[in-house]
Amino acid sequence: MHIFRVIGVIILFTVLLNSCSSQKVLNTQNPYSQASVVIYLKDNSKKQGIVLKREGDSLIYIDSATHSKESIPYAQIQRLSEADVIYDYEANPIPKSAIAEEKGMNGQLLYGAGGLILGAAAGTGVGIALVGAGVDAPVMISTAVFGIGGAWFFGSKGSDSDYEDAVFEVRKKRYAISKQKRDKEIAEEKQKLQEQQKEKAELLEQLKKKKKD
Repeated sequence: MHIFRVIGVIILFTVLLNSCSSQKVLNTQNPYSQASVVIYLKDNSKKQGIVLKREGDSLIYIDSATHSKESIPYAQIQRLSEADVIYDYEANPIPKSAIAEEKGMNGQLLYGAGGLILGAAAGTGVGIALVGAGVDAPVMISTAVFGIGGAWFFGSKGSDSDYEDAVFEVRKKRYAISKQKRDKEIAEEKQKLQEQQKEKAELLEQLKKKKKD
């Protein structure tokens, strides 16, 4: 009877660990937004970029070659795979160093601490069940093993979360810089147009005066 309790605790612990996994899995038919992908086409060519969404029977993404919004019918797509690089919102590669500079450890520490507590609790339950089943195994050993295992597993998930947060922050900052540059260019073009219109108006006024003279 005790052995079934042990198995039950182990299964419960494993399910809890897996349920906390935040790793995103790329699905060709319905890829998650902002995935950096390689798009393999049925004509043996390929494209790369960042996914925006699936819209009907087409994939909407920002192309790494044109840096513009593109649409590809799914009838032309063979499969998708994760790209070797992470793209920003304009499909420019983000250096790993930029992500590393932004990456913190808040998630890793928080998840790791939670994993340690959950793992230790599960380990204690297993140890007590083993002792009750007549197994000569100190409770502290299973507590330590499960605690360390839980801390490592949850800590790795927290590190993944920190990485995703860092990618988002880099993308956001790059987009802000790009937007500022575009807004400045638009303002400069608008000013040039206003100056041209002013010059044109002055020339017309001069022509009117000449005609009167």
